[in-house]
Amino acid sequence: MRRANLDENIAILRREIDKIDKKLIRVLEKRIRLSQKIIKRKIELGLPITDIKREKEILENLKNIAKDQAVKDSIPQIYELIFKISKEKFLLNKNIDIPFKKIGIIGVGLIGGSILKGLIKNKELEIFGLSKKDKDAKLAYKEGYLKKLISIKEMVENCDLIIIATPINTIIPIAKEIKNIYKKNFINNKILIIDTGSIKDKIVKEFEKLTEGSIEFLGTHPMAGSEKQGFVNSRGDLFLGYPWIISPHNKNSNVNLRKIKKLILRLGSKPYILNSQEHDFIIARVSHLVFLISKLIFIYTYEMNKNWLKYAGTGFKTTTRLTKANPILHFQILENNFRNISKEYKEFIRFLNKFDIKKLISIKTLKKYKKLYERTFPN
Repeated sequence: MRRANLDENIAILRREIDKIDKKLIRVLEKRIRLSQKIIKRKIELGLPITDIKREKEILENLKNIAKDQAVKDSIPQIYELIFKISKEKFLLNKNIDIPFKKIGIIGVGLIGGSILKGLIKNKELEIFGLSKKDKDAKLAYKEGYLKKLISIKEMVENCDLIIIATPINTIIPIAKEIKNIYKKNFINNKILIIDTGSIKDKIVKEFEKLTEGSIEFLGTHPMAGSEKQGFVNSRGDLFLGYPWIISPHNKNSNVNLRKIKKLILRLGSKPYILNSQEHDFIIARVSHLVFLISKLIFIYTYEMNKNWLKYAGTGFKTTTRLTKANPILHFQILENNFRNISKEYKEFIRFLNKFDIKKLISIKTLKKYKKLYERTFPN
C-alpha cells in the first residue's frame, strides 16, 4: 500500500515537472525570438553580434538571483549554450536562396538528417527520403521532416538534387544505380548528384565517368560530425562554422559549383575547393589520423592496465571519445584512404621521436601553443 502511494506521489510530482518544462520551453523560445530582433538591429547599426560585457552582466545578475548553489554553479554553462543557440539560429536564417526545388536524400542519418533539418525551414523546398531499407528516413517522415518517402527511380525523375549521405563503400554503387535508372528510362531533366563521403579521390574519379549530358555528379565532404550516429542525433546546426569541401572533376559545370556553394552557405558552413587527391592527403592528417590516435590512446591504456581507466576524467574521455564512433565508417575510411593515413601515421611517429618533451615543461612554450590554438580556432 505504501508503495502504491509512493508511486502516486511520484506521478503527481512528475506532472508538475511536465508543466514547468512546458513553461520553460515557451519562455526559452520567447527569449530566443527577442535575441533575434536584437541581433538583427545590431547588424543594421553595424555593431558586433557578440557583446561579451553584456553577457557577463547577465551571468552575474542571474547568479545573484539564484538561491540554490547547484543552479548558481550551472548558470554559466546553461546560458553560454543559450547565447550560442541564439547566434547560430540567426546565422542559419540568413537570407540565402536555395537554388533547388526538390531534393532527395539517400541516407537520412547523422549527416543526411542534419542537412534535412538545416534546410527544412524553407517552405518552398520539397525534400524526399528513400522508401526502402532506411529506418532513419521513416523516422524523419513520421516526425514531419520529409515531404514523402519515394523510390530512387522517383527521385531521379522528380528531383533536381540528390544527396548521397550513406557509408563510403555504398556511394559508388548507388551513383551507378542512379545513372542506370536515368539512361534506362530516357530521363532528360537536369539533375545534380552529390555525396558527403570523407574520402574523395576514388569517388570523384568514378563521378567523372558517370557525368554525362544533363546528369552530373559532384564530390563533396562536410567537415563536421559526431561520434554519435543516426537521425535521432542529427541537428540543423551541425555544419555551422565548419568547412565543407567540394572536390570537382573536369566535367563539373561552374553553374552547379555555384549552386552547391549556395547550399553549403545556407547550412552555415564554409565552402572550400580542393582537388580529390589533395583532399585525401590533407584530411588524412587533420581528420583521419586524429580518430586513429584517439582510438590508440584508449587501446594503449586499456591494454597496459585496464583497471586504470576507472580513474579517467574528462580529459581522457574527451580525447578518446571517437573510439565509440561508428566502426563501419572508420573501417571504410581506413580501408579507402590507407596509403595517406599510413604515411601520416609514420610521419607522426617520427615527429614524436624527434620532439623533445622537455620543450613543453615551459610556461612560455605552453602559452605559445595556447595562443596559436585560440587564434586558429577562436570559437
